[in-house]
Amino acid sequence: MATYTKEKDVETVLEDDIEARNTMQEVFSNTARWPAGFGGFAADVVANINGEEKKGTVTVKGPKDITISIEEENIKNFLNENLASIAMHRGPRSFEESDGKYKLVFGDDGTHPLGRKVVMGGDGMSSFYRVKDGRIQQINRQTPRFSFTINIEESMKNQDGKFLTRKYSVFYFNPEKGLKDVESYTDEYLRVGEADLPEVRRIINCEEGAITVSTMTLSNHKLL
Repeated sequence: MATYTKEKDVETVLEDDIEARNTMQEVFSNTARWPAGFGGFAADVVANINGEEKKGTVTVKGPKDITISIEEENIKNFLNENLASIAMHRGPRSFEESDGKYKLVFGDDGTHPLGRKVVMGGDGMSSFYRVKDGRIQQINRQTPRFSFTINIEESMKNQDGKFLTRKYSVFYFNPEKGLKDVESYTDEYLRVGEADLPEVRRIINCEEGAITVSTMTLSNHKLL
C-alpha cells in the first residue's frame, strides 16, 4: 500500500476509556508478531509486475534496514515498500509502543457489521478502527494528501493461536475527488523458527482505469 509519513502526535481532548483500552489490548495480544529480539531474515525473491519478472535476493532486518539485489528501480521500489510494510506490522513491539500510546475511546455502540468503532485520539491522523471478535476488522486514517480505509477480509491463526491477515483491501480517497485507488492484497506465510515470514504477496491494483497485478514470492528463507 502507499507509504505515508505521520508528522507527529497531537494534543487531544479525549479522555481514555478503560473498556476501549482493554479491547484494543486484547486485539494487540491476539495479533501475530515476530518474537522479541528477532534479527531479521534473508531470502531469494521473484518479483513480477504485470509480467515483468526479476529474480534476486533480499535481506530484511527492519522497516528501514532492507537490502535488495535487484537494480531495476520500479521492481526495487515495489519490493522495498512491501517488505518495509510487513516488517513494520510484524515487528516485535509492545502495546504501549503502538496503539497504547494514544487515548482510546469507543465511537459507537457496535451495531456496525464490521464491529465497534474505537477512536484513537492524539495520533495526528484522525484514526479509528472497527473491532469485532477480538480482531481489527477495519482501519481508517487521514494524511494531508489522502485518506484510506483498510478492510480485513480474511485472517488465519498461526501455530501459536495468533491472527495473521490473509486478505485485505485498501480504498484510497482524494480529499477533493473521492475514490482514487483500490488495492486488493493476498498474503501467504512460511513458519521459520518462531516467526511467520512472508512467502507470497499478490496485489491487484486499480488506479485511473488501469489494472496492475504484482506478486512477490520469497523462498530459501534464512534467519539472521
